[in-house]
Amino acid sequence: MSTKLMSAVLMSVGIGFAGAAWAASGTADVLGSVAEGKDFGCGAKGQKACPMQGWMKTVMQSATTSGDGAKIASALEYVASKPPTGMPKWAAISKDGAEKAKKGDIDGAKASCKACHDLYKAEYKAKLRDAAF
Repeated sequence: MSTKLMSAVLMSVGIGFAGAAWAASGTADVLGSVAEGKDFGCGAKGQKACPMQGWMKTVMQSATTSGDGAKIASALEYVASKPPTGMPKWAAISKDGAEKAKKGDIDGAKASCKACHDLYKAEYKAKLRDAAF
């Protein structure tokens, strides 16, 4: 089994319980795109950050590290405004996190980030990592 295919399998297995429904319906697509060896031109070691990856590292990471509820809420509202096709819970999860951040529930807001990552990160990276954000 190729390294890329094994990585796709491990990503699919490791996406967590929240992403189980996606894994059941979309694993073949992920395996196919990774097995084809698409070079996104970003995100890998030695490459520039992909659009969302760069935004997450500069904006979202800064907001969550600061613990500033208003900054976290603003960042999550921005994320909610950009739901990718085929990821129906993206906006609702982000909006829920923004509301929690506004109320000072920073841990709750961060939990929404984790929920979204558990559900969509593997699929996003496999299919959309080079998409504009």
